[in-house]
Order: sequence, then C-alpha cells, then structure tokens
Amino acid sequence: MAWQYVVVAVASYLVGSIPSGWLAGKLIRGIDIRDYGSGATGTANVLRGLGFWPALLVLVADVLKAYVIVLATWYIFEPHEGANTAHNLQAVAAVAAIVGHDWPAYLGFRGGKGVAATYGAFAAMLFFPLSVPGLLAVAVAIVLVFRYMSLMSVITVLMGGAAFLGLALAGIVPYAFAIFGGIASALVLFRHRENIRRLLAGTEPKIGQGGERHLQRSPQRLWPFHRM
Repeated sequence: MAWQYVVVAVASYLVGSIPSGWLAGKLIRGIDIRDYGSGATGTANVLRGLGFWPALLVLVADVLKAYVIVLATWYIFEPHEGANTAHNLQAVAAVAAIVGHDWPAYLGFRGGKGVAATYGAFAAMLFFPLSVPGLLAVAVAIVLVFRYMSLMSVITVLMGGAAFLGLALAGIVPYAFAIFGGIASALVLFRHRENIRRLLAGTEPKIGQGGERHLQRSPQRLWPFHRM
C-alpha cells in the first residue's frame, strides 16, 4: 500500500538528515563545519577541518544511519508483506536516507554529498554486503595513489551502482536494487559536479588541502538549535 512507502520515505529521510559532521564540528571545536573547506558536512570536509579521528567517527555514523534504516525496513516489512515489497521499500529507504544526508531538514537543506550514506545502504541490502569490502579496498587504493577524496567517492559509488545492475541482470538481486544503484550514482555525480570540474581542471584540493574557513556564507533559514 502507498502509505508504507510514504512512511518509510519520511522516516528514512529524517534519519538520513542526522547531521553527524555538523555535530562533530560543534562538539569538538565549536564550529560550523560548513564554514570550512567545501562547505559540506561529510567525511571529506570533516577530515579537512577537524582531522582524522573525527572524520573516522563521522564516516562510521553516516554509514550506520543508512545501514540501520535500510536493514530495519527489511525486518519490519518482509514478514508481513513478502520479499518483493520489502526489497522495494528498502530501495525507497536507501534513496530517502541519502537525500536526507545531502539536503537535511535540520540544517536548512545544506548537508553532505551522500557517499558514506550510500555505502551504508549498499551494505544493508541483502545479497550485496560481501561486495562492500571490495569497494572499500578500491577506495583506499585510490586515496593512497591519487590523494583525491572526491575521485574515490565518485568511482566507488559508480562501481557499486554498476555492480547492482550486473547482479540484477544475473537474477541475483531484485531490480529495485539496480534502480537504487542508478539513482545513488546520479545523486553522487550531481553533488560532486564542482569537484569533477576541478578534477578535470587540475585544481581539486588533495587530502590535507582546502580546509580554510570561508569569509562569508550565504544566509539561510535554520532550526533554532543550529545556532548552538
């Protein structure tokens, strides 16, 4: 029924909107991490502004928020609605969690770029978790060789989306997962469009670069607690 999709989408969006990177900036240094570096709240910008260990904590938190909501969707709905509906709802939950991460209601719709949340959704989807370590290995190799977080993000998410498509065509995963993979890839490409332009121009900051504070940030409407 339609209400299930609405409930799952709204709940997943709100969970995905939990601003891990923003909270880390406020709790560790009393700053709004969006005033630094790329202006995003994700792991790469936290690494620039706060360092390795805060970035690792934010990475884990952002992965888990998508992982938990997508996996919970399966366990809640599969016993009552069957596998097909549960898989469709998982795909909806995954997309909604990523959208929440990218455009969080709690922060005036200005968040991260969706990579960690996408990893979490990948890991939570049944039949697919064994491929996640492979993606992580590729991610580490790209970061060590090229030192571009954005390049790693785009390549690994596109690989995950392509893997979902191949597995769906082989009958191993449902086509709902392949559709999710395509949408997730499109969202990551959209959110990294400026990074891609800079990569092509040779001006993209490498790891350890580009963490300076912005002089100004455009005004936006925020919920009251954002002014902490």
